[in-house]
Amino acid sequence: MTTRKYGSNIGRPYAEALYQLGLSFFIEKNNSTEFFKIVFDMQDLSTLLKTTPIVSEYLSNPLISNDNKKVILMQCLGKKASTNTKNFLKLLVDKKRISYIEGITQVFLEKIYNFVCIKFIDLWATYDVSEPQQQRLINKLILFLEPDFSKCHGKLPKVNLTVKIDKNLLGGFILVMDSQIIDLSLKGELQRLAKQLEVTL
Repeated sequence: MTTRKYGSNIGRPYAEALYQLGLSFFIEKNNSTEFFKIVFDMQDLSTLLKTTPIVSEYLSNPLISNDNKKVILMQCLGKKASTNTKNFLKLLVDKKRISYIEGITQVFLEKIYNFVCIKFIDLWATYDVSEPQQQRLINKLILFLEPDFSKCHGKLPKVNLTVKIDKNLLGGFILVMDSQIIDLSLKGELQRLAKQLEVTL
């Protein structure tokens, strides 16, 4: 279901346009500095929108003028932000698409992370996982994801692992990456067994 905030069908073409602009600097113009400036700008903006909901509400308010919205956006980005990022956000305001900015930044960053081979994976476990255990798992995940990393445009493929605790799993763990879920928990095993026995736990 498409919502006003994330409106993927409306915002996706704009995310794609910014992505292609970034690629043009990275590939055609051999300007990785500008490419990463745009990426870091959008990362900072994404973090701000998630941690400060009032900014999204302000940008989505139809009673606030375009000029005032642009002023707020420029203040949020700061003086060191890329001119290309600033112009892109001003365009969203002029086209009355700034209310979809959260979805646009999300789609843009997902495409960028795939391009430079960065995978964000959540590890759900019943206990805290030590750093050596995390590193061993990351090494195995890099091997598992090798087909995805075969056309990597970054220096090295990277897996960013976030550990989350869920006591309800009983044991084992669950990996969540993109839209894929790998359930290796004891609870998952019991549910699969119950399904085979046509019993609802």
